[in-house]
Amino acid sequence: MPHVLRWLIGLATSLIGNHIYLVTLAWVAVQTTTPVNVGLILVAGAIPQAALLLIGGVFVDRIGPKPTIIASDVMRTLIMIVFAIVVAGGHVSPLLLGVLAVMFGLVDGFFLPAVNTAPRYLVPRHSITRVVAAKTIVARGAEFAGAPLGSWLLVVASAAVAFWVNAWLFAVSVVLLAMTRMAIPDEEAQGPDGAEPTSKQPALSVWADLKAGIRLIRGYRTLTTLLIMVFVVEAGFSGPMIAGVPLLANETGWGVRTIGWVLGGFGLGAAAAAGFLLWRKNVRHTGFVALSGLTAMGLSVVGLGLLPALGLPVSAAFPAAGVLGLSSGVGAGFYGTLVTSAVLQLAPAGQIGRVMGALSFSSLAAVPITYALTGLVTNVSNAQVPFLIGGVLMLLVAAVAFANPQLRHLRVNATTPAKETSDQNLTG
Repeated sequence: MPHVLRWLIGLATSLIGNHIYLVTLAWVAVQTTTPVNVGLILVAGAIPQAALLLIGGVFVDRIGPKPTIIASDVMRTLIMIVFAIVVAGGHVSPLLLGVLAVMFGLVDGFFLPAVNTAPRYLVPRHSITRVVAAKTIVARGAEFAGAPLGSWLLVVASAAVAFWVNAWLFAVSVVLLAMTRMAIPDEEAQGPDGAEPTSKQPALSVWADLKAGIRLIRGYRTLTTLLIMVFVVEAGFSGPMIAGVPLLANETGWGVRTIGWVLGGFGLGAAAAAGFLLWRKNVRHTGFVALSGLTAMGLSVVGLGLLPALGLPVSAAFPAAGVLGLSSGVGAGFYGTLVTSAVLQLAPAGQIGRVMGALSFSSLAAVPITYALTGLVTNVSNAQVPFLIGGVLMLLVAAVAFANPQLRHLRVNATTPAKETSDQNLTG
């Protein structure tokens, strides 16, 4: 469908810019300040991002994902232009980088729930799994392209050039997304009792809408369990992979290209897994496949922590790190795509934004803590330790989840519309 293709291309340009920003911010921070401050700078962006995710979900339900995504990309374009000008002047400081991270995090608090909600506004429920898989391919492909491109821009040009490239990519995304049609399919345009969705009731306050979404989530046992699992997994994964990889590359002398290899390999692996799901359409043993992917993620993160101990030369170390990034991406592609598809199919039409905002919150609420801990642990020990701790934590979560029949036997019926008042579409 043309509107789905336009959305995917617009999303790709936006996410490529996002990963260039992350690589640029992390590497400039490493070159500017101490490991502890690197973690604090990343925390500065993650805190407002996580704090606004649930509110962002409310706004998505009220005005729709399209206006929210476009407004976010416009703001990100302006932020990149301002900071490209400032950084070009050579006045880079930890405080300046922290301000950039805060501004970007505030905007992302609205952008992420909108992006995660969009598939329900593009296709009927029975096509959601395939669209989520396509979205995963685009997102991970953006990592594969964006992280190496960000590294290359830093090597051959400067941080200011990287910010200008980001501004251009975000602007292109605004144009493409403005041309994309997004609307709840006709068969889902009303609630189960024939009433309009809650997003059509402007008399409710934002706070009341938020509380209604929380009550809905608490009423779904499987959904609540999934959100808790996602939170703990991200606590072990995000710190080492985002803050830890630049610190590890700097400490070992592997150089900035290692960041591109690891994060790019992660994106390629996740895109390959999502491509399989796009071709396969339905996965009968959803829970088992998702948890197997989680296990692969944990083993890969532990492997990155153990890699420096092998004493490999730089020419062999950074490709090996890239392979571990690739294997973690394959696991994340299965784990993330299947969990997101399950939650999307569960959400009632009037509260999709709030449910996906809660999923985004579960993914990102632990990020500020794990970023700070990664920098702190690296400062008092070495850059390998956060990878070992995070990987072991993820493997423990996988073991507990495998022991839970509710998660191990989780199935998603992608061909039958989900009931909106029970857990019948997520069955064990």
